[in-house]
Amino acid sequence: MKPPIVIWVASNAGGVGKTTLSIHLGYRLAQRKVKTLLIDLDTNGSLAKFVGLEDPIGAEESSAAIFSRKFEGHYPVVVPQWKQSNEKFGLCLGGDVMVSVGLDLPSRTGREYVLQRAFRKFPPDADVILLDSPASLDVLSYCALAASTHILIPSPMSVKISGVNSLLQMIRSEIEELNLNPPPQILGSVPMKVEKSADQHSFVCEINDVFSDQKVHCFPPIRHNRHFENAANRGIAPLYIYRPGEPACKDFEPIVDAIENLTK
Repeated sequence: MKPPIVIWVASNAGGVGKTTLSIHLGYRLAQRKVKTLLIDLDTNGSLAKFVGLEDPIGAEESSAAIFSRKFEGHYPVVVPQWKQSNEKFGLCLGGDVMVSVGLDLPSRTGREYVLQRAFRKFPPDADVILLDSPASLDVLSYCALAASTHILIPSPMSVKISGVNSLLQMIRSEIEELNLNPPPQILGSVPMKVEKSADQHSFVCEINDVFSDQKVHCFPPIRHNRHFENAANRGIAPLYIYRPGEPACKDFEPIVDAIENLTK
């Protein structure tokens, strides 16, 4: 069986839209019959809210189970509570329970490779795995980096250009430090929550120039749309369900195309 494509959705800024991006990609890939697993490594619990589920109470019901010293390959997969949900889109929820994982990992030998080892010993039943990690670039983020085959970078419109450079430098430095072989490839960057204004357009061009100079592909931006937040608050985050006719739905398609091509 072909190993899954593992994509770390990476950012060093909070509120950029990592979870929104991950949910839309996962949902659309599943619609295309690509079996997708979204693993939430974040402590904020937004994923559960966005998909109409309750935060997991116990570690065994959450992504924390994968980091257990006693993990034996049982991934705590749940499905979104949508009428249009697809059995090809599964979730491992994060939230408060991941705080204890972040506190425990520094005491473990080879802490950055815990997730990588779990995937290799117990391959998840998925064609694509999306990893949504904290924006703090802590040990959970390094676990996501070590386990990934590809990296997708959502860029906020509030970040300084220097922040873009520092994130790329950190990623490449850690890849070398962790001696990852083969190293994960940067799938590309995508500007998030872009409004219709000359200033925003100019800023997108500036960010894309930075990524292009470092030979990172730049996807078209995801536009700002108030319905993203409305849909998330109602637990039906994908606009494909909440407002299928919204033009913003089309913004995700180039990224979905690129990921689907990796599975072929």
